[in-house]
Amino acid sequence: MKTNTLHKNLFCVLAFIAISANICFAATMDAKVRKVPQEVQEQVFIYPDVYLPDVVKAIATGSNVSDKVKAIHDWICDNIAYNTDVFRGEAGDQDYKTVLVKKKAVCTGYANLMKEMCRLANIECIRIDGWSKGFGYEGYIKENPDHSWNAVQLGKKWQLIDVTWDAGYCDWEHFVKHYSTQWLYRTPQQFIYSHLPMNEIYQYLGEKERRTPEKFVEEPYIPGKFFEYGFSLTKKAPSYTNSISGATQFTFTVSNSDVLVLSDLIKLADGTATIVPNSTWDDKVGTKYTAEYDIPSACDYKGRILACKKSSPYNPDFYPVKDFEKKILPNVKDLLNKKKITQDEYNFFESSFYKVKENNRYYFKEDLFDTARNNAVSKILKLINTEGVSFEEVLSVEIKNADDYAGYGAKTQRYPFSYTTYTESTNTHLLSPLQGELKVGETYKFVIESKDFSSIAIVEDDALAVPTKKNTKTNRFEMEYTIPSGIKEFPIYVSKNGRNFQSIWLFKVVQ
Repeated sequence: MKTNTLHKNLFCVLAFIAISANICFAATMDAKVRKVPQEVQEQVFIYPDVYLPDVVKAIATGSNVSDKVKAIHDWICDNIAYNTDVFRGEAGDQDYKTVLVKKKAVCTGYANLMKEMCRLANIECIRIDGWSKGFGYEGYIKENPDHSWNAVQLGKKWQLIDVTWDAGYCDWEHFVKHYSTQWLYRTPQQFIYSHLPMNEIYQYLGEKERRTPEKFVEEPYIPGKFFEYGFSLTKKAPSYTNSISGATQFTFTVSNSDVLVLSDLIKLADGTATIVPNSTWDDKVGTKYTAEYDIPSACDYKGRILACKKSSPYNPDFYPVKDFEKKILPNVKDLLNKKKITQDEYNFFESSFYKVKENNRYYFKEDLFDTARNNAVSKILKLINTEGVSFEEVLSVEIKNADDYAGYGAKTQRYPFSYTTYTESTNTHLLSPLQGELKVGETYKFVIESKDFSSIAIVEDDALAVPTKKNTKTNRFEMEYTIPSGIKEFPIYVSKNGRNFQSIWLFKVVQ
């Protein structure tokens, strides 16, 4: 297999959408990665054959094979960058020796190095070549395979690993180091939604579960983080491309109660991607999460599921140059002047971001072992960021109109606007009305089911009024209300104690 041919167009599908990434110090890299003797660590990139066995000896310790594999995975992520020369067709040889000398690789090189280091640790490891659904995937598999990954044997089972995707991502033609373990030890049932081996036996699935190329193309791309967050598919999973004739629901289960979930819709037209507001509706009952989508016009869209942990701060791992230089750094300087941070903490923060002029961005310089610096950055970001939690994309599907559907109307608000109060609630459901626009003079029956709140309220004569109490048997609020003239918006408020109210939904009022 010729590496240059293999990667000329699809550069190993490494890149993740940059908007989905954020600074995260929670992922734990094996400490042995930085305990390789200094001479060995330096010389392995000059004399790979001589010193690589010593690197493996230093990190692949103990009797637990799984821990050894993770240490090897982590060392590669920490030391090998993605070779962006591939964008110019110049990736070069991908044997493990060349990879170590250059400290750069594309997917074949990452997989070759993983295989060799496992061999030196007496761990059975193979390289698998095939196709993948990452950046650059166009909804079909091409003639030549575009990606490489590994399988390691742990006991009687083979576990799948994509060290390339765990090392970071590419933003335009710049590699951003961003360690993760979302592609480490994914089950074959999970891995098949993103990776299709040339040889079907390397799917490691039973005959009834194995995917044909046609089935692989039909199914959605599901990244490892979908499963890391505790999501699982229901029997009726979305397809990679979904043609709809009106409101369409996709349902998943979410086992982790600490996870917040929401959906959005992006319009894809003229080479741009634009978020379409109020075009999706989220509902969660116990562990079941449902995202409902509708589209405003005949066009191509992307429906996304976004998630975060409730405790996750808003910490993007890049900032536009203008924002960083005109807002972020002055804010941090102000913290220093007010003695809320020390000079050392300020210096840590300033040196933790680097500028890439071509991308017009400052990126976070990742080093998971620099505890003092990382603590300083976390502290400062917590002080200056007021935007709440940081959601990231865990699943996306293509959505377009069926031949018999032209959309609900480009100037129409399809669903009510939902505030964070609703996203963070666990047992609250708006049963009706679910349309986003209410007409002046029309009477609507509002039905809200909730175990989270004791009261609901609306605004009457510029003051909050509580129109109804909850039926404790059904946990429902029910009221009929005629929309008055003279207002443009109709908000709904909720309260847990009957005194302190928060906005939960907002309807648009039309004539």
